[in-house]
Amino acid sequence: MSFFNKLRDYHFEIYHFIILTIIIILSQVLLSYLNMSSTKDLLNKTMENYKLETAERQSDFITFTIELFVQKFVEYPYSPNDITQSINSIDYLIYQQLLQRNVEDFCLVFYSGNTIKMLDSGKDILNYVIKGELPQNKSRKNRIKVKKYFSKSSSDIFNNEEIRTFVEGGTTFHVFVPFSIKGEVIGAVYQKITPDVEKMKSIISSSFSYTGAWVSAIILFSLLIVFILTNYVINERDIAKTELYNQKEKQLTQLIETRKEASFARRIYHAHHKVEKIIGFAKEDLLKMSKDIYPEISVRLNKYMNFIGRVIYGMKTTNPPVKVIRNSMFNTDINALLKFIVNNIFLRVFKESDQFVFNLQIDKKCPLIHINEYVAWEIFEPIINNALDHNKTKKINIIISSKYESKKGVIVIKIIDNGIGIKSEFLEVDKSGVQKIFQENISTKNNSDNCGYGCYISYENCRRCGWSIKANNNKQGSTFTILIPVI
Repeated sequence: MSFFNKLRDYHFEIYHFIILTIIIILSQVLLSYLNMSSTKDLLNKTMENYKLETAERQSDFITFTIELFVQKFVEYPYSPNDITQSINSIDYLIYQQLLQRNVEDFCLVFYSGNTIKMLDSGKDILNYVIKGELPQNKSRKNRIKVKKYFSKSSSDIFNNEEIRTFVEGGTTFHVFVPFSIKGEVIGAVYQKITPDVEKMKSIISSSFSYTGAWVSAIILFSLLIVFILTNYVINERDIAKTELYNQKEKQLTQLIETRKEASFARRIYHAHHKVEKIIGFAKEDLLKMSKDIYPEISVRLNKYMNFIGRVIYGMKTTNPPVKVIRNSMFNTDINALLKFIVNNIFLRVFKESDQFVFNLQIDKKCPLIHINEYVAWEIFEPIINNALDHNKTKKINIIISSKYESKKGVIVIKIIDNGIGIKSEFLEVDKSGVQKIFQENISTKNNSDNCGYGCYISYENCRRCGWSIKANNNKQGSTFTILIPVI
């Protein structure tokens, strides 16, 4: 514990982490450089060793074998059958050499006068050694570099009988081994060898990668320990201050929210009681009036006042009981409600002939539903109003239709317009299956303050009524479809 107590006296800042990060990066760069340098040196030494120990020995062994095959024809009598067998044996040796992945070329090189000749078959080699005959056909391979290297090494080959090797590109060996008959060098056996060191490279690289991974892991583990210790020290230093600020913020937030809610609730309740009284007086006066005088106005005013009462009740109660929404005592005529909303709400605000045309397509077979008429009003009115608000630049034809599908036991209400349509992003569905247009505070208007509640209110009331609502685009305009189950 004394160690941790001492750590509390130190304060780590951001520049400490920057310095540590720079050190780690430089260490990784240096480690990578050392790995590459070591790998390169190791491969160079390996290639040099391969040249001295493997390539030259391989070529010397093949040369000695061919010399043995040829030597007996020079020293002892022979038959045509012996020549045939020797030719096949030499060809087999040459073929076996060329089959190896690292051997690319093989031939016997010698001087004929001042001209360099090359033989690459058993028949040509025996004919030259025994009879001194050269093939009439020229070699099909173009061995310009072989002639060049043979000219450079001819003195060492003929005078000193030394094996000469030329390295091309650090990976390809041109090996010349003296070829002698009866102790006299007559030329050199040439082999072009390109060793396959990819496997060796992969082994070395994997070894260095393994070492580098361990070093990186140790560095990262050390950094993690430093981070944990630093985080512990900083948290201990700032925990009291953070807790104090959080508590003050929570207290102030709660106090402000409580005051806002209390003030809003008082205003709502105060307004609700006042409006209830006034609406009651107005309805009482309407009942005293003779129904023969202005009967339409009397019905209309009564509906207006009931709707106002419903709106204020909705403001007062965030989660109203189901019985005030769905009840067998309610017998709402959907067709009559849609006609009333169009004729006595929208056509009193907008002139149909100017910019908006309403087309009601009513199915008279629609049965009455047991839903509060004014809750249904709050569903239809915002959707129709939405079509008007978002299509003010052109003349809009709004079709409102109702259709009763008796087999499915459902009333289908469609509100169709030929306006600009709905943006595709607002038709997307979230994880809970709700389209974005029906979410709270979502609006297509440029000034979205106090907007985005109409479709949200319609959706919430549909959910409480047990209905479903969906929005989609047509070729021109949009359609809102409401499904009302008939019970």
